Amino acid sequence: MSDLLKALSWLQQNYVENLAVAAGLLYVYFTIKERILLWLFGIISSGLYVFVFFKSGIYAYSVLYVYYVVIGFYGWYNWARKPEETLKKDSLLKIHSASSGLLWICLTVTLILKIPVYFALKHFAGSDLALADALMTSGGMVATWMLTQKIIEQWIFWIVIDLLSMSVMIYKGLYPS
Repeated sequence: MSDLLKALSWLQQNYVENLAVAAGLLYVYFTIKERILLWLFGIISSGLYVFVFFKSGIYAYSVLYVYYVVIGFYGWYNWARKPEETLKKDSLLKIHSASSGLLWICLTVTLILKIPVYFALKHFAGSDLALADALMTSGGMVATWMLTQKIIEQWIFWIVIDLLSMSVMIYKGLYPS
């Protein structure tokens, strides 16, 4: 019975993070299914994570999740809109591959965005994970923009970001995340 009480106590102490994880899992599920509902759960999860990451000292990632909330509304709008020239169902935004030029631009933007974020974290926030936080933040911004455009290669960005994020979450003790 003691283990059950410990588990319940842990759930109670980490309820915001656990709700963020649950909403995040629904976000991923609806992303895979290409359902517009993904944006609702992305916004909810991101809003909760702003608090979780700020409280844990992962400052740029906290700001990134503010960006996720804002771009979540843009993604929702972009996925729902129909081009003015036609109202046919097949005119909705389709999943597509990016050109190699666009992929290089996305990678370059990620690396350029990382520089000021790293500088701010290292010199003003005293972050103990400034480089990892800056890379996760800049990569997440670019990958989310790619998702709003239904660019399939966004998954490659997410896999790399998530592998880095996993190690940061373990280091910070954010095990559900």
